[in-house]
Amino acid sequence: MAPNTDRKQTSFPHLKYPIYRDNDPKTAYQWLKGKHQLDGAEGLWRIHDSLYDLTDLISTHPGGSQWITITKGTDITEAFETHHLLGVAETLLPKYFVKNVDTPRNSPFTFKEDGFYKTLKSKIQKKYQELPKDLRRKSDLATDFLLFSLLVSSLASSYLWKADYVLGGIATVVTGYILSALTTAAHNYFHRADNWRMYLFNFSGMSYEDWRISHALSHHLHTNTVNDLELSMLEPFLQYMPAKDKPIWAQMASFYYPIIFAFATIGMFVIELFTAVINMDGKKLSWANAVQFFLPLWMWCFGGLSLSYTLLLWFTITVINSIFFMCFGLTAGHHSHHNFFDGDIPRDEYYDWGIHQLDTVSERVDETDNHFKSLTRFGFHALHHLFPTLDHAELQYLYPTFLEHCDKFDVKYRTASYMKSFIDHSKQLIRKRPNYFRDITSQTTYNTLKQ
Repeated sequence: MAPNTDRKQTSFPHLKYPIYRDNDPKTAYQWLKGKHQLDGAEGLWRIHDSLYDLTDLISTHPGGSQWITITKGTDITEAFETHHLLGVAETLLPKYFVKNVDTPRNSPFTFKEDGFYKTLKSKIQKKYQELPKDLRRKSDLATDFLLFSLLVSSLASSYLWKADYVLGGIATVVTGYILSALTTAAHNYFHRADNWRMYLFNFSGMSYEDWRISHALSHHLHTNTVNDLELSMLEPFLQYMPAKDKPIWAQMASFYYPIIFAFATIGMFVIELFTAVINMDGKKLSWANAVQFFLPLWMWCFGGLSLSYTLLLWFTITVINSIFFMCFGLTAGHHSHHNFFDGDIPRDEYYDWGIHQLDTVSERVDETDNHFKSLTRFGFHALHHLFPTLDHAELQYLYPTFLEHCDKFDVKYRTASYMKSFIDHSKQLIRKRPNYFRDITSQTTYNTLKQ
């Protein structure tokens, strides 16, 4: 059946609905395929209302070639604006200019020079130069420690299962938690230029290559809209968007979402490998897929269990990892019933991208005083979304500048505790009525960020 290209979005009825959003399986490359047809990039790279040919940049791009190759034929305005903090990219861009285009962007977000985001970006650029130069080493050491801990604990759990079931069970839960912490920490690295620590994300069974699309390019840049793949991938089981016709069974998702959480990463692992094997929508296998099998191979070679028991133990560890990963990920701030989702009344037909980001987050602040917890639990989430290439160790130094800027623009920065985030997450699954964001005073403000 031919895709429907005439369907419109709910909150932004002047914009087209993603062509393949409701087609299964919902994958990163399918999302890109839809953008190729709607973004008006004419097989090139679109930034605002201009087309650029970045072919010659593929091999020399400082961030790595993948960022350029996967975005060919799409509108990369949001990605370009948010991933280049030092001002160098803007000076090089005219070299690749091809032509201007008349077709409007299929996006409601603006980046005006005097707007919220661009003026904040200018302030952050200056503040960033004043930060201690060795901050990223804190994250590097924490991530390396988690890698070492995972290698040790995975073998320990294998040996302990042979000695004592109780100790083996405890070690398995600990290993699952460590894997979740390592996965989240590694997510800090795939947002940036290519580096070896980004491959650690694949220990979870998920793929950093796919997550650069589904998370960095889709969720980060189109948060809580119909272009947010992290929402559509969970449907129909978890329906976060408010809708009058949301079925009662979907509103009762709080009773069964632990099951979804438990098997989410395994599901992504299977779908990613299957679509790569059959080359679906251009998805291909790469050597990085081998990293997904490193942990069970490591456990089998050195853990002392048979292959069948090793695979069973690895599966159990992966399920535990998935539960922790999803619990921290889906309470990081975006899934509160106070936030904007497609189906709500937005501030305007077109408005500042940075303001939209704050409309879609009620940041969990329990870990703001601890770098390790922030790194491993999606902490400092508001600034992480606004400036994804910065390290988590750097973000905490930028909050005073950020909060002052919010006050200047009368934009509310909302926060919540972990328990409140969990409750609000459940309320969002129930919610059918739209929030009204054109009345800014109607939005709840929680406690301020811990100092």
